[in-house]
Amino acid sequence: MEHPNTQKTKRRPSRKTMILIYFYLILLLLILSTVATYTWFALSRTPKVSSMSMYITARTGLEFALTPEDGANWGNQVAFPDMVTAAAPLRPVTWSEKDKTFYAAVYGIDGRLTGRWQPLSDERNANRDTYDYEGYYHVATFYARTGDDVIVSLAEEPKTIEGLTGSGTYLIGTPVWSDDEIAHHNDGQGAENAVRIGIHVTFLDQDNRPKEEEPLFFIYEPNCDTHTDGSMGYVETPNVDNGGSLVPSDRLITQEHSTWTETDPVQKGVQLYTFGKFTSPVELFRLEAGNKVMIRLYIWLEGQDVDCTNAIRESQVLANIQFDAVTDTGSGMVPIT
Repeated sequence: MEHPNTQKTKRRPSRKTMILIYFYLILLLLILSTVATYTWFALSRTPKVSSMSMYITARTGLEFALTPEDGANWGNQVAFPDMVTAAAPLRPVTWSEKDKTFYAAVYGIDGRLTGRWQPLSDERNANRDTYDYEGYYHVATFYARTGDDVIVSLAEEPKTIEGLTGSGTYLIGTPVWSDDEIAHHNDGQGAENAVRIGIHVTFLDQDNRPKEEEPLFFIYEPNCDTHTDGSMGYVETPNVDNGGSLVPSDRLITQEHSTWTETDPVQKGVQLYTFGKFTSPVELFRLEAGNKVMIRLYIWLEGQDVDCTNAIRESQVLANIQFDAVTDTGSGMVPIT
């Protein structure tokens, strides 16, 4: 019989057991660190694009206006500031093809994903004031017409040009001049790899009302082959519906990375631009003579992209969208009269 004053001594874990415990703790911390670093919804302090500039142009044969009326001011370019008067920073969202809407992640009080998604709307969450936290993405609306039957595509321009001429289709990190370094630096910080541009096309009847046919929605993915960690190669962005691509492959337009380099000698505000090669068909839609379409450009930071991480912080990007219009025979167009 044990004496009542005798204390039991607890058996200490063996050294082998302690090593295993430490090993699994370290492994768990590594997993949590990986999630926090490489998933856009890991922390509520999400990355954002604080400033974006865009040029929208067309070659001969296609004209744009901010309203569909015949008396509107039609021309070969439209100004982004005229269409998006308020421009809150781009914050991570993702597109649901199933629901035809954008979603933002819902966070818990610990800053981590709750497993729920917040549906967004153009009226509530697009083109908001800079200081409005309801702002997530931008929408630019304009109209297009043609004087002949044409095939409309994104313009390909796989050559190098000097300065911004409004030519070609690309999205890059904004070059920002440093007086101390006497050079420009890329203020995209990798955000240029995660930004998407959606092209929503609605066909109009003779009274400028939407036709009954289903609108088309394309997603343009620039810089699809480069990543913020320095690796190369295309990585498909999964959707939140079933893990497939954001939109079917026939409506996904991918382009290799576009770059800018300094001139020789270096000049403030002047760079050499090299446009990436498109790796998918660039055709968008066919437009008959005398008809019009309404085009909405959606610009967002794609949260499901592997490069949408907190490393982006605040970034600036620069984009150019140029449309081509050619006849079915492939010939160029003449100005509309």
